[in-house]
Amino acid sequence: MVAGVEVGGQPGQRPTLLIGSIFFSGHKIVKDNLKGIFDRDKARALLDADAEASARTGNPRFIDVIGDTGPALINYLEFVARHTAAPMLVDSFSQKVRLEALRHFAGTEVAPRLVYNSIAEDYTEEEIDCLRECGVKSTIIMAFSTTAPRPKQRIKLLTETLLPVAARAGIENILVDPGVLDIASIGWTALAIREIKETLGYPCGCAPSNALFTWEKLRAQGQPAFEAAAAATFTLTQTQGADFVHYGPIRNAPWVYQAVATTDAMTGYAGRITGVRPVTDTHPLYRIF
Repeated sequence: MVAGVEVGGQPGQRPTLLIGSIFFSGHKIVKDNLKGIFDRDKARALLDADAEASARTGNPRFIDVIGDTGPALINYLEFVARHTAAPMLVDSFSQKVRLEALRHFAGTEVAPRLVYNSIAEDYTEEEIDCLRECGVKSTIIMAFSTTAPRPKQRIKLLTETLLPVAARAGIENILVDPGVLDIASIGWTALAIREIKETLGYPCGCAPSNALFTWEKLRAQGQPAFEAAAAATFTLTQTQGADFVHYGPIRNAPWVYQAVATTDAMTGYAGRITGVRPVTDTHPLYRIF
């Protein structure tokens, strides 16, 4: 259970968690990225469309809230908290910004919904102290390093470094992201997801969208080609047991949920042979077929 949402288990048991990003760098709804001023009507419409897709398919959701400054990230999180009941990722390229947001919300009713993104190999003691002092219970662990690209190396990074650090920070709910370097490496990431789940049992997934948006050859072909390739990329990770997919810009929710839910439904139906059945009546197997 991560921030009130059940994640993990055997393929076919639970719907895949989907994570869409809002207020990211270059997001057109943002008018001032330093102060956190944005078009509230458009932001609300994006959140509503994501909520509708989640309700239609049965796939749960987190909202990845990204900010460039402390005041901006705090403003964004307050807005999303008011207009959704979804858990929220506390996200920024700056560790200082993430920690400022955590301290702002510590002890508030919003705090249990916050998922820190993320503990990685470049963690600092200040970061770990802040997580513990603010009572943060949920985090993504980025089990990736350029010196540990292979699946077994990522497991070693987890067990020897990152999981002990998370324990010192008082983290109770962990999502593991083995990381994505580029499009080709997503195959290795998918294998790492399977091995991490089999070896350690933690809910596991990744953010293929990070690589997709740097694939210039694909983007030059236009939207239909991009959506088709993206859908194939997302669902590849599901076939290896991914419990969550960080799918990128929240505007893509309508087609992403449909693609991921279709794979979930087929995997759920396969349980009639494998013996693994959905554990929730909101599973896409019962929603989309």
